[in-house]
Amino acid sequence: QINAFVKGIARNHSIRKIDIGYMSDDTRAAVVRAVGNYSQLESLTITCHNDFDPNPNSHSAVVGLFESGVCQLRELMLFGNDIDDDAVATFANGFKCIAASLEVLVLSGSIGNDGLLAVLAGLSNSTSLRTLHLASNDFSSAAEGLSLLSALLQSLPKTLEHLNLRRCRINDEGLQAFIQGSAIHCRELDLEGNESITATGLSHLSNSLQSDSCCIERLDLFDIPSAIGDDGMKALARGLAHNTSLKSLHLGCLFNNATIPPAQWVAFSTALCDPSSVNSTYLSNHIVQRITGDIGSDNICPEDVDLYLRLNEQDPKYAARCKILMKHRHLDMQPFLQCEWDLKF
Repeated sequence: QINAFVKGIARNHSIRKIDIGYMSDDTRAAVVRAVGNYSQLESLTITCHNDFDPNPNSHSAVVGLFESGVCQLRELMLFGNDIDDDAVATFANGFKCIAASLEVLVLSGSIGNDGLLAVLAGLSNSTSLRTLHLASNDFSSAAEGLSLLSALLQSLPKTLEHLNLRRCRINDEGLQAFIQGSAIHCRELDLEGNESITATGLSHLSNSLQSDSCCIERLDLFDIPSAIGDDGMKALARGLAHNTSLKSLHLGCLFNNATIPPAQWVAFSTALCDPSSVNSTYLSNHIVQRITGDIGSDNICPEDVDLYLRLNEQDPKYAARCKILMKHRHLDMQPFLQCEWDLKF
């Protein structure tokens, strides 16, 4: 039955997307070889399950597909326990052959520093990558690889929209290594579940958020305990105060989502609406619109912060004006309302 299935695939010339899972290594390799002449193949997903022992030799068919030059893959997704440093080293040259057409790359397994270096070497000629998904690998000792990631992002065309480093055991050193390049290149950055990041690491993140070149619009820090600690929230607030791109921030912890003390929101409130002077209010953050918890549907913050966020979202053109009127009621606004100066309002 398997042989008939593989022969049927080989004769089909209309398949553009293939998802291979729950197969032995030999069967998986046979299916990959069967599509070796598919010039129309655009998306390939391979899931290697723990039901079968990892076998490095089974990757040779995948490498052959990459190096054949026949298919121009736009999406490549590899999951499983045998997607490790050795496997990625095997794939590296193949990545170079498909990097120019690749738009989505997902590698989720047990990749470490050496594997990350190999992946990035393979992507050195990338021109259209939109999504890089490296979640659930082990980058606890991958500062070198993460530093190269930052350098690579700064050298490539600015196409990357989504960088997923969820649950990769990244620590402060690792965050500092890659955040500069990521902040000026990615619109969405997912760091959920990297529990080793402390307020020190968040300070590095804050510095990048303050950069005029920062283009992050969505930032996910869920399940990072330090991000809802006093020092961590102050660090994030400093970044928000001068940020001009971030619209959505995902905070909280799975077992602790609703317990952020009100006092810890003070820094966020000031970042969104600094009442110390008219100029400070004017220069506050009028960009960020949502600070959400686990579900991601509702803001999880106190009333004043929620109000500022809604002003930013619903009335972005007038948010600064509204905040000034709220906090400086003694001010005669008539001259400002009548003038045509190039102000935020």
